[in-house]
Amino acid sequence: MPVAGGGFEQCDNAQAVVDTASLIVMLPWVTQAVNDKQHVVPMRERLQALPADLNQVEQAVADTGYFSTNNIAACAQVGIEPLIAMGRDAHHPQWSERFSEPADLPADATPVQRMQHRLKTRKGRAAYALRKQILREPLFRRPPGGRDRATAL
Repeated sequence: MPVAGGGFEQCDNAQAVVDTASLIVMLPWVTQAVNDKQHVVPMRERLQALPADLNQVEQAVADTGYFSTNNIAACAQVGIEPLIAMGRDAHHPQWSERFSEPADLPADATPVQRMQHRLKTRKGRAAYALRKQILREPLFRRPPGGRDRATAL
């Protein structure tokens, strides 16, 4: 795979769908495709192929590497509420931002605007924060002194 700074390394891109309630890895997947954006639809399809009692997804929480208009539409198409970061947020926002709610959403909002609005609500921020504590974060972290070679959904 191509790596930052140029050149190539023998490595993979690991993806995982994790149930936030039970912390069970529902779908692991390893690929050599570098871009995470192209993994939302295949993972959604793999998830839908699971038995009916295992594939009832209400929300998809993912980092900014998965953000695209097509991925938001792909989630909405099957009734999954996407919460995909659209960029990097400040690590230490003003204290008042933690307790505020965004202005009302216009009736003609696009799917991207609706998702962006959800991410700014207290409920949306709390749901997105789960991404940091589910199994996938420690599972795919770089080893001490090593390079981060994997990303997960």
